Formats: sequence, structure tokens, C-alpha cells
Amino acid sequence: MAKAASITEGLFKKKGEAIPSETAVGRLRPPQTTPPHQNGNTDYYKSLTLKLDRRRYEALKHAGIKDNKKSQQILVEALDLWLSARPDKNG
Repeated sequence: MAKAASITEGLFKKKGEAIPSETAVGRLRPPQTTPPHQNGNTDYYKSLTLKLDRRRYEALKHAGIKDNKKSQQILVEALDLWLSARPDKNG
């Protein structure tokens, strides 16, 4: 059986001082970039949470598969239609 590594002072860092090991650096993911917004406005984004019941969630996913669209795209298109149909149209 292999001997377990000894725990030494060098293994511990204060919070905020830790850095990735040399072997882990190659496995780190590149920073995620925010995808461009559908209307080309890339200077502002706001994340929202949408809670759906199972029937609506499955219908959204099936529509996305059928139309080859992501849920984000479908929901933005639906919101744009709803906003354009409002009488005040200021929002």
C-alpha cells in the first residue's frame, strides 16, 4: 500500500492567497464570455430566473428542439412580441 502524503505547512494558504498548482493550470476553463444579445445590444445584460411547471418546461424544450432554438432565444422573442403588443409600448 502506498504511503499517504504528509500534511505540512506548505499545503495550507490563507484565504485569498491560494493559487492553482502547475498541473492544474492546463485544466482550468477559459473565462466564459456572455453571448451577444439577439438585438445586437452587448453593453448590458441582466439575468432573471423563470420558474415553470413541468408542462410548460417540456413544451419549451420540445419547441426548441423542433425549431432548433435555445430556450433563451425563444423566451426573448416571446417577450419582444408581448412588449410590442402592449398599448403603451414604452417598455
